[in-house]
Amino acid sequence: MHHETSRRDSNIFLLAVGSLGVVFGDIGTSPMYAIQESMLTPGLPAAAESVLGIVSFIFWSLLAIVSLKYLHFVTVADNDGEGGIFAIVATLKDRLRGASRSLLVFASGLGMVSIGLMFSDTLITPALSVMAATEGLALVFPTLREWTVWLAVIVLLALFYAQHFGTAFLARLFAPIMLCWFLAIAALGAIQVWQAPQVLAALSPAHAAQLFSVLTWPQRLGLLGSILLAVTGAEAIYADMGHFGRRPIAWAWHSFAVWALLLNYFGQGAWLLRTQTYTGSETSPFFALIPAAVLLPMGILAVLASIIASQAVISGMFSLASQAIKLNYLPRLKVFQTSADERGQIYLPRINLLLAVGSVLLVLGFGSSGALASAYGFAIAATMTVTTVAFTLLAHLVWRWSRLKVVVFAAFALPLDCLFLAATITKLPDGHYLTLLIALGAIGLLWIWRVGNRYLMGQAQRLDMPVALFADMVAERTDLHHQARPAVFFQHLPFPADLGITPNALLRQVQLTSLLYQPTVIVDFSTRNVPRIGDDSRIRMRAFSHGIYALEVSFGFAEPVSIDPVLTFGQMQGWWHSPAEIVYYLGREEIRFAASGGLPRFMKWPFRWLHRQDESLGRTLNLPPIQQAELGITVEI
Repeated sequence: MHHETSRRDSNIFLLAVGSLGVVFGDIGTSPMYAIQESMLTPGLPAAAESVLGIVSFIFWSLLAIVSLKYLHFVTVADNDGEGGIFAIVATLKDRLRGASRSLLVFASGLGMVSIGLMFSDTLITPALSVMAATEGLALVFPTLREWTVWLAVIVLLALFYAQHFGTAFLARLFAPIMLCWFLAIAALGAIQVWQAPQVLAALSPAHAAQLFSVLTWPQRLGLLGSILLAVTGAEAIYADMGHFGRRPIAWAWHSFAVWALLLNYFGQGAWLLRTQTYTGSETSPFFALIPAAVLLPMGILAVLASIIASQAVISGMFSLASQAIKLNYLPRLKVFQTSADERGQIYLPRINLLLAVGSVLLVLGFGSSGALASAYGFAIAATMTVTTVAFTLLAHLVWRWSRLKVVVFAAFALPLDCLFLAATITKLPDGHYLTLLIALGAIGLLWIWRVGNRYLMGQAQRLDMPVALFADMVAERTDLHHQARPAVFFQHLPFPADLGITPNALLRQVQLTSLLYQPTVIVDFSTRNVPRIGDDSRIRMRAFSHGIYALEVSFGFAEPVSIDPVLTFGQMQGWWHSPAEIVYYLGREEIRFAASGGLPRFMKWPFRWLHRQDESLGRTLNLPPIQQAELGITVEI
């Protein structure tokens, strides 16, 4: 027992250290610019009170948003270890299946909005972080100044290329760097706090309240928009939870990361107080803490840390996209499991390519981190707000918290999120509109995919028939030849399993060949609103006449879809002795534009493009090409 406990604690420790290199990269590099941007807020009093107020704001924001809201409350909604907004949405849809349709539609809408915002944030964060990193490197090596854009492009391409090695590999690579980074910024801050301990007065929220009281509302929102930079990456902590787990992430934050961040923020405040650099200075207080003797190694470490900062949102996007695919918010894309031990560590090549191309285009289009910064923040604040709304619904409708407890949480979290969101909305004309446009485009594609899929199912249902009716039709045909070989027919479209629709591939095969395989096994894969399914409840079977069987094979939204349970079940039933005996039939829709009717005109081209991205089920399942056949049907939209 003691040995097992020690091994479990050791595993948590290793995952916690690994999370430093993936989960906390984004929030861990915020000290490089958060206080500097805050001090440039128009209207700040040129007095020590501005410094104390800003440091106090950052201190209480980190505690309220990260430590309290996310790590104490939101991450409890882990849905069997998986994090991110879909962990909440899936739970809501599963538990409220019999509730009003409007509530379920609202929950689905929260999921679509969140993934659109997350995609927007994941496009901009790597571009901004890497661009800032290469510009910082140019401060150490001035000869690189004119090459910063192209150097950023090279670094981005290398970062996205490295994704296929997996989260575990990147964690091992990045964790030592981020460990050194947190130790270094903590030491630099501690030295300054020792020299100017009066900065510790910022521990009192009274200084934040005092600064807030002397500003106008436009100035307050402008300041909050800069303070938000200190908590960027908080949503990635939740989204990345499936990669490392709640306990290791919480352990890494509470025992290490938050102390390093606070020491550095207070150290920057101490330096500002000592030098009486209160407002309007372009000097970076972060780099001012670094002694000249270690400027070169610290500059290189800052570059590496900034690059790593992108990893938190990239890993979070992979998790979110994988869950969206399983829940039919996205086309079926290839998902690779990159770790044999941690089921949440995955890699999606097409999502990775899309992010790489988008980030490179942003760097080439904007040309500097300052220009990119104008487009940063809205998606983060909006995602935080959506998560709070979803968590409040979960606590009230599913967990049945007392009304007082729900009101207390909402009264604490919602006003805070709404203030930060309002701060970024006021900056939409200055560049945040780009984030909004990207998010709206992504949300629009998700919506078109769901609407288009429903249309395809409606068209297919006109041709298909229930399996029971198909079995009766087979009994009436005297010209069918019964082929003594097992065949598996897959249901391609995501019909509800209880409808029992005969796959179009089976109808077409019987129509074209007048053969009925023995046995004929219909396989309908379904995804439940839970992360994982136990093997004992994986498969449900219905038997029909003439050797026809229908299997509903269920997976959780965090599990990869696999043919293995079907192969094992078939051997147990005596349908086949070896998988090499099986013939696999798959269906495929050929999309054509209808001369009139069908989908609305503005949806036709985007849906056809999305449909072409939908991975063949045979490739997803890695079926042997020589044993499979694909039968298509033309559908007009």
